[in-house]
Amino acid sequence: MKKICFHFQISQPFRLRTYRFFDINERHDYYDDYQNHYLTQRLAERCYLPANKMMLDLIKKYQKQFKLSFSISGSSINLFKQYCPEVIDSFKELIATGCVEITGNTYTHSIASLNNKTTFLEQVKLQEKLLKETFGVKPKSFCNTEIIYSDEIGEWLSEAGYQVVLTEGARHILGWKNTSFLYCNPYQTDLRLLLRSYRLCDDITLRFQDRSWDQYPLTADKYMQFLHDTMGESDGPLFNFFWDYETMGEHYPAETGIFDFFRSLIDKLVQSGSFQFISPTDVLTMDTPVSTLHAPWPISCSGEEKDTNEWIGNSLQQEAFNQLFKLEDLYKKSKNKEAKLAWLRLQGADHFNFMSDRWLEHRFVKRNFEVYSSPYQAFINYMNVLNDIKIQLSK
Repeated sequence: MKKICFHFQISQPFRLRTYRFFDINERHDYYDDYQNHYLTQRLAERCYLPANKMMLDLIKKYQKQFKLSFSISGSSINLFKQYCPEVIDSFKELIATGCVEITGNTYTHSIASLNNKTTFLEQVKLQEKLLKETFGVKPKSFCNTEIIYSDEIGEWLSEAGYQVVLTEGARHILGWKNTSFLYCNPYQTDLRLLLRSYRLCDDITLRFQDRSWDQYPLTADKYMQFLHDTMGESDGPLFNFFWDYETMGEHYPAETGIFDFFRSLIDKLVQSGSFQFISPTDVLTMDTPVSTLHAPWPISCSGEEKDTNEWIGNSLQQEAFNQLFKLEDLYKKSKNKEAKLAWLRLQGADHFNFMSDRWLEHRFVKRNFEVYSSPYQAFINYMNVLNDIKIQLSK
């Protein structure tokens, strides 16, 4: 029987308002309250509430036979608390079933792991505190921002007490290995690695509504056949599926049949008798990892390259990234709580995604809420905010 892990990532940033040069040192309200309110409620109505209800119905239907996990950024949790608290209640109801695991994450969907250990672990600890306060959970597994991972990041997480990390099954890291097995960090061998089966995930995320695809339209029966074909190619015990939760209802609206597809797929997986749903920490009771997995540089779920160029690949992003972390010493010394929180929020991957010039077709699902006319405009707005934060931290 194959073990199958369903994991969903949820992250929405506090979006910045149009912040002009002449606002610097004059105004310190950085966020677009209207957009943050509107988009949080829109996502709740289209995705989070109906998807959570569907998952709860399936858990009640199949009891312990169906499990899943979520990583929910601290920014998302705080947006829910501010604008749509019923989403928090629906997640509490899911967690109470004992069939839902909440993994660790960064507080602001931060890309600090690409810069330094100290700020990254602070983000991790702030998120742990928020998860404890909100849901009463202390995670043992971890899903970093956009599943970014390297050997060094794994060592940091092991030091922080994590036992399982979810990351990408990148081909250039795997080599002849495949995602159907359990691996471990080469330096902290107690740290288990679950690798995303990205081709199967992309069949839904990128190709569900692709009319040029030779498998269109995708149905649960077709997807089950994909799984059985993959099973024939590998004798590994695992299938790891990690998606953005917004795939249901937002990236693909309900009228496309995306909810019906997932419901039918889960029905078939449970009823087939060939699959056993697990949560990430369930792998701790499995056999020992088959091998170490060496990731000398960071990998992620971005594009075909599975690298970090989506966030720090061009000169605009690199300049913003460097200037952001130059303020770390000021952050540590400052007593200005609002400016410190703003600095943490500016680490969010989405702000750097807005500066990306990788206008490839496969990115369309990430640009649903694009608010800037160009990457350059996103950079200018970001730097104006950052410059004001620098002044406030200095004070």
